[in-house]
Amino acid sequence: MTPQNPLDHKGSLSSNPLAELLVEIEQAQLDGSMRLSRNEDKAVIYFRDGDLVYVVSNGRDYRLLKLLLDQKLIKQSSLTGLPKCSNDVELAISLVREGVLSKQQVDEVVVKQMERIMIDVLSWTNGDWHYSPLVRSRVDLAVPINLKKVLVDFARCQPSSVILARFKSVSESFEKVADSEGQSLLQGHEEFVLQRLNGEPRSIEQLKRECGLPENGFLQALYVLWLGGMVRRGEWNAAFSENRIRAIQNAKISIIKQAQKTVAELKVDKPKIDTLEPETEVKPEVPKQPELKLEDYLERVEAADTHYDVLGVQPKAGVAEIKSSYFNLAKLFHPDRFHREAPAMLQRIQAAFSNVQSAYETLKSNDTRENYDFKIRKDLEMKEKLKAQGAVNDGKVDTKAEQGLESFEAGLSLLMEEEYDRAVPFLGRAAHYSPENALYRAYYGKALSYDDKQRHKAEGEMQAAVKLDPKNPKIRMMLVEFFMENNLLKRAEGELKRFLELVPDNAEAKRFLAKLGE
Repeated sequence: MTPQNPLDHKGSLSSNPLAELLVEIEQAQLDGSMRLSRNEDKAVIYFRDGDLVYVVSNGRDYRLLKLLLDQKLIKQSSLTGLPKCSNDVELAISLVREGVLSKQQVDEVVVKQMERIMIDVLSWTNGDWHYSPLVRSRVDLAVPINLKKVLVDFARCQPSSVILARFKSVSESFEKVADSEGQSLLQGHEEFVLQRLNGEPRSIEQLKRECGLPENGFLQALYVLWLGGMVRRGEWNAAFSENRIRAIQNAKISIIKQAQKTVAELKVDKPKIDTLEPETEVKPEVPKQPELKLEDYLERVEAADTHYDVLGVQPKAGVAEIKSSYFNLAKLFHPDRFHREAPAMLQRIQAAFSNVQSAYETLKSNDTRENYDFKIRKDLEMKEKLKAQGAVNDGKVDTKAEQGLESFEAGLSLLMEEEYDRAVPFLGRAAHYSPENALYRAYYGKALSYDDKQRHKAEGEMQAAVKLDPKNPKIRMMLVEFFMENNLLKRAEGELKRFLELVPDNAEAKRFLAKLGE
């Protein structure tokens, strides 16, 4: 088997679902293949300029012969005079050449075969993937699969809990892909969300506020648009980093040989794998990475938030990549190499290398790494939320902002459970720690409004929130609802009119105003 090339990339399907990998490859317009494995189940997907061109699986249910027999397009007896075929490609060619079926009939069944394989492998929630830009299908193999439709249908079938887990931060951004195909596949609410993206990239938070859809329906529509290739996703933890994509695209690739078999490693005794023949193997000239300078290394380690930052690897990096990074750093920056440096500099070098060793010792073992990941996960999630609120400057978290967010989340949870008295102190602390956060002030006021004795203070908090963020419809509607519940209809009408002067197209405000006029 050909040794792994530095341009190869691999991971687990539990961390990177296949559907999302397909979108990344399509939008980066990558060539090559992706090998999938789940216990005894194996498959290979081939790409050309990002488009899926061929798929092979070792599943018996997806053999071309079985599909032809199941659809009664051929009988077993009609195969008697055919030469022995070692794979589906040879079988398809033989059936047409011997006049058993027309090329159109065979092509239609092959398309169905490829689609069935894709539907199956998309459902794999565990297993491994291995992408290689070097191993490619024969030039004449290209099956016109409507992958966008398959992915759109797949996205619509996902439970809300699964989709919610695929969005880690409200700061993730989306922008419309120019001249994208597939819009004819969209349902009404999906097209509505897409229309909100006709301008600049928008964050999830901005889109959700503008669309006014329930969270589950909004996120599912966004997931459909992304998997369907109609929007591009930014500010998220992609499987293929920009640097990796750039390295693959910049590599000068030259064909060096014709391989005898395409997926020899997929052979299993039962069932036997179909093989595509021949497969093209290519050898790249990988651009040399710039050498890391001592000062850059020291600054990176000293500013690192996690062990992954210290080693300069992604959180989902494999053990081999972690070891490679450590040994490279040890070779370049071991303190013994710098014993003639000034004492202050040598102290920095020793401290940095101590951090590198600690990071490596923690991450090289699955057990210690799992414990570490669990420990930092909440910290990282908190930092992402604070970053979305602008409470992270130069990589440093504002402690008061962090305490405010923790109090707000606890208070909001109690408020949603109608535990109003218990929610008040948490939301009050959030407003105290972050008095310029309009949302904290608004929800604090809302919690207070359920106590008749606190309604004056409740109005004060909501009014303060409106002044801080006068164009925010959610905050303004809280104040309007407060006035309506207290039968202060003229004041509610005044708030709506003032808001519509600032945001004249807000549909919710117009509905409220019409309701008051009835």
